[in-house]
Parts: sequence; structure tokens; C-alpha cells
Amino acid sequence: MAHTDSKGLAVSTSSSDALQAYERGLDLFLRWRGAPLAALDAAVKADPSFVLAHCARALIAWRAGQAAVVADAHRQVSALRDRVADERERLHVEAVDAVHQGDRERTQTVLEQGAERYPLDRLIVRSVGLNCISRGDYEGGIAISRRSLESDPGEPQFMTMLGFFLEQSGYNEEGLEMSARSLALDPTNLYTYHAVAHAYQARGDYPKALETFERAASLERHPHVVWHLAEARSLLGYERFTRDYWGSTAPALPMHERAELLWRLEMIQHVPTDDAVWKDLAAEGERMLEHAEALTLWMHHWIGLAFGRAGEGAKAERQLAYLRRLPAGRVCGHWSTLGADILDGELSIVRGELDRAIELMAPAIRQLHSLGGGSREQKDIFKDIFLELHRRLGHTRDVVALAQERLLQNPNHLQSLAALAWAHGREGHFALRRQACGQLVRRAEAVGLAPDAPMLTEARQALLAAV
Repeated sequence: MAHTDSKGLAVSTSSSDALQAYERGLDLFLRWRGAPLAALDAAVKADPSFVLAHCARALIAWRAGQAAVVADAHRQVSALRDRVADERERLHVEAVDAVHQGDRERTQTVLEQGAERYPLDRLIVRSVGLNCISRGDYEGGIAISRRSLESDPGEPQFMTMLGFFLEQSGYNEEGLEMSARSLALDPTNLYTYHAVAHAYQARGDYPKALETFERAASLERHPHVVWHLAEARSLLGYERFTRDYWGSTAPALPMHERAELLWRLEMIQHVPTDDAVWKDLAAEGERMLEHAEALTLWMHHWIGLAFGRAGEGAKAERQLAYLRRLPAGRVCGHWSTLGADILDGELSIVRGELDRAIELMAPAIRQLHSLGGGSREQKDIFKDIFLELHRRLGHTRDVVALAQERLLQNPNHLQSLAALAWAHGREGHFALRRQACGQLVRRAEAVGLAPDAPMLTEARQALLAAV
């Protein structure tokens, strides 16, 4: 006799053991806990004909960039295709087909159909939500989350998705409230801790963001949570903490996230990394490209940056050309235009062509919300670099405009306060410079900026000199 899953949806297995392992795998994936693929392996071992479990292996491995697992699961799904009679299972099979073929538009279409027809299908709903992030379609993520939440108002996954997409769309208060409600219902859900911490970081409440990420890491050291801890420490000027997290081996951080951390240290904190380290990252990126279509475009970007920083210009240009050839528009998150322009600008920085970098990056920075990714907070590095470029070139008016815009969104964006103080000093507006320095010192103390951070030292010296 066939069973139903925990949401009452039919599943094509009569094995209780297979169903239990399948539910376990979904739960681990949705809550960022444990080893979901190991649980799904147990499900297909208990029932090799369990199509949904094979599909789950493929879709979860796809999000993790595990191309070999995707290919293996696709082979199993293809062998069982003729036995699929249920419409929901057929949609899962079609989604796996599209993923395996690297057809991003068809993948999104099938996932959207599945989420609309089966709003309680947790794997389809989460998968299409992740795709919305890749496409820069945060409003679409809100609509999908709301529909599923209407079908099951008490489901923490749907509450967290809605909270996250609200925050990503600029509704910080509403997003934080929804994600916090979800966390109260499931206080060991790392995915929800992540959404709550995102909301804190977006508003500049770095102490609460750190506290939330650290609490999540105390439950389990999920790689993306560890990366967030490293990035938060970098934002607060703690180079040693950042590098300690960067070098984590339990778990190891993905190559693209390690590249981002080093690039932030170099560009914003002016702390270089040995070329040999960049060459190692580039070599790792080269190996990843053996399964290029299984990688997200966000990964492709950071591989290209690593090539450029490692001095492998031809390979960096190859990555840039790959992005340029992608279909235009939302289907690929505007990476053929906006994303490629950002990478082109970063490669110009590596070559010392700062004016050219600003020219390339300016349109993308204006439309950064439309770029797929990468969350809004992950994409903030591009805004930070753009501000730094204008400062390096002495563009005081541009620096003031960019810094003031950032401070409206995040009043504790310390880089912007430091940039304002610098620009006002260059313009001879010394009263405004003192005000900016005073705000920087007070807010640095409130958020926990490293006491030896150069921007804090400079602000204090400026205030003393003004007495």
C-alpha cells in the first residue's frame, strides 16, 4: 500500500523504512542540519524504485554543486520514468531532467508549476525559492512563500522563506518579525537562524547578527553559517578571526566563499593575501569547472575573480565570456550584463585600471537589486568596493552620495562613515568631518568594531586634533 508524506501528499513507495528515511532527508535539508543526502541514500536503498527520493537526491545535490550525485540520481530517475503515474512525481522528474540539462528557464517553469499546484510540496517550494534568489526575483519569492503559508499557516519553512524574501525586498521589520516567529516554533532550525541574522545584519545590528550566527553554529557548524561569521568579523575589522574561519576544515568553506572573504580583506581592509593562496583557489576553481553547468552563476563569478587575482588572465577572460554568452534578463539573473560588468570591473581593478572599473561597475551598482546571486547582503561587497574605488580616486562628491545612500539603509555602515569623514576633510568641511568622526567612534563602540581598526584610529586622531 502506498503512503503519504507528513503533509498528506502521495508518495510512490510502500516501504515505511524508505518513507521514514525520505522524510528525514527532507527535514535535514530544509533545516540545514546533518547529512540529508545520506538519509536519502538510505531511502533509495530501502526502495530502489522510490522515484521521489531519487529526485530529491538530484535537486538537493544540485543546490550543493555536487554534479556527480546529480548525474547518478538522474540516471536512476530516467530508468524509472515509465513507472511514474502521479502528476506531482512527473513534475519532479521533469525538474530533474531540466536541471541535468542545464536548462535554467525550463527548470524555473517546472518548479513554478509544481509550487503552484502543490504548495505543500516542501522540496519544490524550497527549490523554486532558491531559484528566485539566483534570478534576483525576490518579489516572486514573496508570492510563492505566501501561497504555501496560506495552505499551512504553521509551517516554519514557509514562514522563514517569507521572512527572508521580505527582508531581501527591503521590508526589514516585517521580515524579521516573520522569521523570529518561525524560530520560536523551531528553535533548532539553522535555516531560520540564518534568516533572522540576515535581517539584523541588513539593519546594521552586528552584535545581534553575530550572536544569532554563533548560536546557530553552536548547534551545528554549517558551512554557510561559518562563512557568515567570517564575513561579519571582517565587516568589524577582525582580520585574524576572519582568516581563522576562512581556514575552517570542519567544515571546509566552499571555494567561492573563501575567495569572497579574501577579496573583501584586500579591497576594504587593505590586507593582501599571498599570491600562492590565490593560485590554490584558482586551481580549485578550475577543477570545479569540470562540471560547469552544475555550478551557480554566483560560483562562476568568484572562480573568474580568483583566476584574475592569481594572474591567470586568459582563464579569467574565459569566465567573463561564459557569463556574457548567457541568456539575457531574469532567466540567468542578469549575469550576462550586470554580473559580467561587475566581474569585468573587478578584473580591471586587478590590472590597476580603477577608472575603467568604475565605468564598468556603475550601471550594475545602480541595478544591484536585480542581479541574481547571492543575497542582498552578499552582494553588498560590490557596493563596498565601488565606494572604495571612488575614494581611492579622490571623487569626494561621489563618495558623499554613495555613503549617505548606504547610511539610510544601514546607519551603522562604518565604512560609509569613514568615507564621509575623509570626503568632508578633503573638501575642507571640518565641522562635518568632526560630526562624521564622532558618529563613527560612537557607533563603532556600539557595534563592536575592532579597537585597532584603522578607520577608528583615524577618527579618534581627527577628533583629538580638532580640540
